[in-house]
Amino acid sequence: MFLAYSPDRIAKDIGDDRQLFIDDDVVAVVKNVTRRFHHPVKHPANPLIENDQPWEVVPYFRSCSFNVLQDPEDGLFKCWYEDYPNYWGSKGVPRLGSRIYYAQSTDGITWEKPLLGRHAIDGRDTNTLIVSPDANDESTLFPSIMLDPIETDHSRRFKKVHVYRVGRRGMGLGLAMSGNGLDWTRHPANPIIPEWAADCQVLTYDSIDEKYVLWGRYGDSAGEAWHPEFDHWFAPVWPSQPEGVWGTRRRVWRQESQDLVNWSTAELIFEPGPADNLDDGHYSFVPWRAGEMHLGILNMLHTVDDTLDMYLHYSRDGRDWHRFNDHRPFIPRGPEGSYDALDNETTVQPLVVGDELWFYYGGNNIHHDWWIIGSGQGLDVPEVHDPSIAANGHHLCLATLRYDGYVSLDATVREGYVETKPVRPTGGQLFINARCEPGGYVEAEVMDPYNDVWPGFERSACQRFEGDSIRHNLTWSGGAPGDLRGGLKLRFHLRGAELYSFRFGSE
Repeated sequence: MFLAYSPDRIAKDIGDDRQLFIDDDVVAVVKNVTRRFHHPVKHPANPLIENDQPWEVVPYFRSCSFNVLQDPEDGLFKCWYEDYPNYWGSKGVPRLGSRIYYAQSTDGITWEKPLLGRHAIDGRDTNTLIVSPDANDESTLFPSIMLDPIETDHSRRFKKVHVYRVGRRGMGLGLAMSGNGLDWTRHPANPIIPEWAADCQVLTYDSIDEKYVLWGRYGDSAGEAWHPEFDHWFAPVWPSQPEGVWGTRRRVWRQESQDLVNWSTAELIFEPGPADNLDDGHYSFVPWRAGEMHLGILNMLHTVDDTLDMYLHYSRDGRDWHRFNDHRPFIPRGPEGSYDALDNETTVQPLVVGDELWFYYGGNNIHHDWWIIGSGQGLDVPEVHDPSIAANGHHLCLATLRYDGYVSLDATVREGYVETKPVRPTGGQLFINARCEPGGYVEAEVMDPYNDVWPGFERSACQRFEGDSIRHNLTWSGGAPGDLRGGLKLRFHLRGAELYSFRFGSE
């Protein structure tokens, strides 16, 4: 049997990239195997950060209002989060003012809010970094912060994009740089994207494509309508999207850049459609790489219930995205009354910590906007009558997942097998990410593209794996399979086991 990716190419060049089983890209045939989707486990210490200081009013763990990174220089986990004291005036008029606070942790679980000696509130020193508007009437709002992996100037290794505003005049996207995450220098070209007019922006760097990528709500009002009677927050929805009618629900756009100043024309990537409910809005999006694959979390606003959920997506090119087939929230909301019962969202990329992926998210027991505009709309809901619900309803939370543990190919009591399409590695040993139940196992054989098994790489020559490891070196008496000439295929035999990924390499 001959399986090729195209008539003129026998094998897929995989180099030393991890091959995940999220889709069928490298899967040729299976027997007695099922694909299972896995979800992160919420940490028992949740919530990790909450309102516990006298100067905090509404610490806001929402899309683009908090960031978490681990700094490789000092090993500290660092969090920047916004607070909105009197964010909305007594008559529901937005002030667009905020404070950006800083917290840090040695283990990512227990956090301290260090007194920074920068901004006193009511005579007290605080952990406040930035106050908006500042003395020049400039505002820094909704920051997205990243560690730049290609920056050679130490004083610029942290990058921050934010909504940039001067007084009450229009918005734009601002850029700032820092060497320590505390002292920031604004870019002289601000605003770098003058037409940016949204409150969600996520800055990333794609190390494979070697470019900065910005995700957010580019442009202006939904529906492009500015009539005084048009309801920008809750516009009518045309599910069939007739020609000439702009989308009125929240959408996500994509732009890319080589220098963070000159950006490509915005591309519309996420727009609600037939797979979504009538009131669903694509609120915000954060992507990352898993080997060669693009993965990302799309935060979905359910407008009628005023709740948010996170949905995991995957892509091969970073533009054509697919929701995971189980269509369940990646980190489900908790039961009624729990710390994350109503609003789970994140714009933070997962951190690799040991053998796990750490997903920091905003877990909130408060509706999206009832506390903000409910009074002006005459809503009779608890958030309107009790300001403490908003003040105490937002939290930083954590959920953990096995490294590359998004999806596994599983066999249970019957032995199954997974046969790959032809691949061409750069050489070396084969490493698998797998977990076996007691009595379970994984074995494999190595074949050429025509299913002829290489001598020394038969199943009988494979050292059986019966454990639990994210990087187990599967060995044969014939040596290193990646050193075989030409394209090769793998056939994994498994029982009572979960196979998450494989890759070739030296370690």
